[in-house]
Amino acid sequence: MTQYRHIEATGRTDEVTVIEDPGMVTERADGTIRPDYAFIDSHTIRAHPQIIDALINQSERLWTLDEMLTELGT
Repeated sequence: MTQYRHIEATGRTDEVTVIEDPGMVTERADGTIRPDYAFIDSHTIRAHPQIIDALINQSERLWTLDEMLTELGT
């Protein structure tokens, strides 16, 4: 399974690891299959790829001051 982890991740208590799991689906009573997710622990989540894609598409990246200054060429 694919794990998404930022390259600067250090294992701090405020970091979350997401594990891609195509098998994470829920079947409703009417037979509809929907993507799903589950917390493994308070900092690890298994999620269907469609959920991960939606979260990535709707997220914003925070830039560090060093990255901003590098981009500005100063």
